[in-house]
Amino acid sequence: MKKIYALSFAASALLTPIFASAATTTELKLIGTIIPAACAPNFVGGSTIDYGNIPVGTLNVTEQTMLPEKHTSLSVTCDAPVKFALSAIDERSATVVSTLATIDNYGASAKYGLGAAKNGAKIGAYSLKIDGETSGTGSTFRVASSDGGNTWVRFGGGLSASGSSLVAFSDGTSNAPAAHKSVTMDVQVVAAIDKAENLPVTDEINIDGLATIEVFYL
Repeated sequence: MKKIYALSFAASALLTPIFASAATTTELKLIGTIIPAACAPNFVGGSTIDYGNIPVGTLNVTEQTMLPEKHTSLSVTCDAPVKFALSAIDERSATVVSTLATIDNYGASAKYGLGAAKNGAKIGAYSLKIDGETSGTGSTFRVASSDGGNTWVRFGGGLSASGSSLVAFSDGTSNAPAAHKSVTMDVQVVAAIDKAENLPVTDEINIDGLATIEVFYL
């Protein structure tokens, strides 16, 4: 019995380090990327302003001719409430006739070009004004910044054509931009054709205005 016990003990002693050296490990990794909320602008009221056929006989020869006022709706929808601002850029800025009157008291910086005739003559100008904004997260009103977002003030809604001004939306209690999940606004379009004596009215002239609206995250 003593020999068996001694042999059994010795076997146990020999097995212990073998199990220890055979131990293995595995790892569990947790990965992922936290991404900021994204916002998408969309002209839900239509992204094309169509004036149809404009008979040359309706154009004033020596003065500008106002086109009918048009409206569309712009909506910005985000994945989650986020502070954002809008900026507008005139893609036809080289063709604007900045001396034409559009919306009352709007200066040259708020006027966009309507394209050019085949001979290079500038067709006219138009202005954009946003109004009637509503937020999906509560009260809001328009605020604007001309210094890259450092300071904000209430403003009347005229969109600068140079992209130098930012337009954001408050929570209705201060001038500071607030986080919104969605904001919808009316866009007023007021256009004028230059006096007919400056245009090649014996040819067909195609109006070709184009503005880009860009979303910035604050």
